Parts: sequence; structure tokens; C-alpha cells
Amino acid sequence: MFGFFKKRDQFLSGEELSRLSQAACAEVREKWLHFHNTVHLKAELPLAQKIDLFAQPLSQFFQQKYPQLLLGGSELFWLTTFTAILESGTHPKDEVNAAVAQLRHENGGKR
Repeated sequence: MFGFFKKRDQFLSGEELSRLSQAACAEVREKWLHFHNTVHLKAELPLAQKIDLFAQPLSQFFQQKYPQLLLGGSELFWLTTFTAILESGTHPKDEVNAAVAQLRHENGGKR
């Protein structure tokens, strides 16, 4: 009735959180590389828009596979996504940073 016996979400240790974050980043990086190499968008489309298109289906995947990383909000999702794209080497660091800044501006600093 009041949920007293309902199993609560377990919080991860720092080591477990680090391991899970690294796994998520590696998987997102592979997904970005696949997206970048197989989805052919107009060349003039800004990187920020490409990232936004990529992030839409990725967020559902992230919620299903890495829900523990989302317990504190969406910041870790975006940090993982941006880091994976940067580490992929598909775009120079300055271009990725500019896209991140543009996405943050467009979304009121929420990304």
C-alpha cells in the first residue's frame, strides 16, 4: 500500500560508476562512428544539428542500458555523448566544442 517493502534502486560505488561510465562512453563512441559513416546528411548541416539528430534515438538506448547513470539527471548523458564524439576523432576538438556551445545556447544551458 505505501511501498515500504518496495525494492529501492541501489546506488553504485565510485568504482562501479566509473566502470559503467567508461563502458557507456565506448559504446556511444562506436554508435557515433557508425552514425557518422553510414548516415549521409547534407555537408552544410552544422555539427550541432548532427549531434542533436544522433542524440534523439541514443537517449532511449541510454535509458534502457544505463539507467543508473541517469539517476542524477541528463548531464551525464550529454557529457558521455560529447566525450564519445570528441574521442572518435571524426571532428576537430574546436568544432566539437563549438557544437557543444551551440547546443547549450539553443537549449538554455541544459546540455
